[in-house]
Order: sequence, then C-alpha cells, then structure tokens
Amino acid sequence: MKEIGISYNYQYAHSTYLSTWFERYLFQVLQRYLDAREGEKVLEIGCNRGALVKRLQGLGVDAYGVDINAEAIADRVTNNLSVMDATHLEFPDNSFDKVYSLHTIEHIPDLQKALTEMERILKPQGRLVLTYPIEPSFMRGFWCLYHAVVVYKNPLAAREIHIHSIHPKKLRELVHAFGLRLKHVTSPFFGSFYPQYLTVFEKV
Repeated sequence: MKEIGISYNYQYAHSTYLSTWFERYLFQVLQRYLDAREGEKVLEIGCNRGALVKRLQGLGVDAYGVDINAEAIADRVTNNLSVMDATHLEFPDNSFDKVYSLHTIEHIPDLQKALTEMERILKPQGRLVLTYPIEPSFMRGFWCLYHAVVVYKNPLAAREIHIHSIHPKKLRELVHAFGLRLKHVTSPFFGSFYPQYLTVFEKV
C-alpha cells in the first residue's frame, strides 16, 4: 500500500467514546455475518490496535490482525498482530477460515492486489466480510470530511483518505473482472452514524 500523502491518525480514531461505541456496534454487526467460532482461524485486515481481534480471541477464536500502521501495532491491545501491507499478505495459501476488513478497502490504492490476496489466504468455503461507506463517486470522501478537517485541517484531504467509491454491484464486478474464486452471498445496508454496506463472499 503506497503512501498517498495522508497518514492515518490512529490515536484520534481510538481516543473518543464515540469510536469505542462504534467499534462495539461494528463487532456486533460483524459477528452476525462472520459467525466466527471457537477454534477457527480468522484474520482482520486493517486491525489498527487490535480491539476487534481481542474481542474474537475472548470468544475462543484463533484471531490475528494486520495493519500497515506500525505505530498502531506498537500500541497493540492484544497479541497476534503484525505490521503488514494488505496487498502483500505474508501468509501461506488457504491459511484462514474467515477473513474480514472493516472500512479499509476504500483506502487501498490497488484493490485488485488486496482482494486477490484476501482470496488467496482464505480456505475453500471460507468467508470474507467487507464493510465500506456508501459514497457515490460525486461525493467520495464525504463521510470522512469531519476527520479530514479536524485531524488534517484540510477538507480536500477527504478525497485522499477515501480513494474509492464502492458499492456492492461494483465490488461484484471487480471480483469477476479479477477472476477471483469468490461467490457473492449478501450485501445488506446498515447504518450507524452514516450509511454503510456490508458484503459477504465465500471462496469456491
């Protein structure tokens, strides 16, 4: 994942009650579709300090997390976390029963590499869960505008933070175009502070 001029400020994102509540809410939604079970090997891509990984570990899941932000990993809240690029995952093929990535894919410049890596490390019949904001192309970056202004003091940074405008149809088309062995299962809408999609794929 190359530098694009924006450095993710993990301390800001994890220092407020709002963010803590949002993480708890996201975990509840995630588990509804991920259904991670005791003993399963699960990977989070874009784990930050590992708060959701820790929650899964508390359920007996063999959970791991990776993030490109070395500072976030250094300030980890649990074990099994590594500094790693989503486009170059350092795991063998078919390593994980389930993989998930929450509000990360819209930030990754090379989506093809990232999605290909996710499919590669997922076991056959394994499940991939992705969440991303609902932002039509003309309003890409809208839902991180507050973050851009408060953290980076630059509203134009919003379109560097959210590089892609993604919706379920586009994601399905990309998976097909990239020749990935991922079958679309569902893409429900859900909302909290802003509208989002959650997409589930299974590896065939």
